[in-house]
Amino acid sequence: MLRIALCDDLQDQLEIMKTAVQTYYQDKTSNIEICAYDNAMNFVDAAEKKKDFDIILLDICMPGLLGTDIAREMRKQKCEAEIIFLSTSDEFAVEAFDIRAAHYLTKPFTQKQFDQAMNRVMDMIHQRHSKKIIFRLVGGGIQVEEVNNLLFVESNGHVQQVHTHDGSMLETRQSLSTLLQTFESIVPGQFVSPGKGYIVNQSAIHIIKSDYIEVKGHKIPLAKRKYRQFQEDYFKFIFQKDA
Repeated sequence: MLRIALCDDLQDQLEIMKTAVQTYYQDKTSNIEICAYDNAMNFVDAAEKKKDFDIILLDICMPGLLGTDIAREMRKQKCEAEIIFLSTSDEFAVEAFDIRAAHYLTKPFTQKQFDQAMNRVMDMIHQRHSKKIIFRLVGGGIQVEEVNNLLFVESNGHVQQVHTHDGSMLETRQSLSTLLQTFESIVPGQFVSPGKGYIVNQSAIHIIKSDYIEVKGHKIPLAKRKYRQFQEDYFKFIFQKDA
């Protein structure tokens, strides 16, 4: 669940922001909660009590308080939310980025401009939450990969071939069981074995059939005795992830 705060003293601007957010997420799987505030102090009080907003859309020029001053104080309180500032001019842009703003939108903005800002925000959230794994490579050296970038692991004798989203493949001599234990310690439940010789990232699965699963065009054997349980576990994982 992504918690998104909107703060603007003008009700019509709040509605514009809310519509833009809803339009951005309408075709996405992310669950969102939108909290709108037309008073800067009410927003500050809510932020101090909850401190769990993921994204903040914050008007700069509001009666009594500047959005930049609010954000600066939140950063002092270790707030890690991604902040998009909104203003009728770009005069505060330099100050905004000094406060580690994710983006700065000038009003009025188009949906395309808003989507571009949100794409940047979502990439930053993904990078912040994505966990990494270190592989010791065949032939020497190490390679660091984000676990969400991994599709599946295929065993080839004593070598494990790790396939990634960008189509590349790395090889390591760590055993499948050791890799599975490592994945489980980093991202519990995300990586599973559909059958002998494979580990699959459940987030990357597109198709589940009675005898195989498909991951980005790769057909991976699924043990028939595992089909029903595998399918049930997959749905549990997906629904839990999107909750």
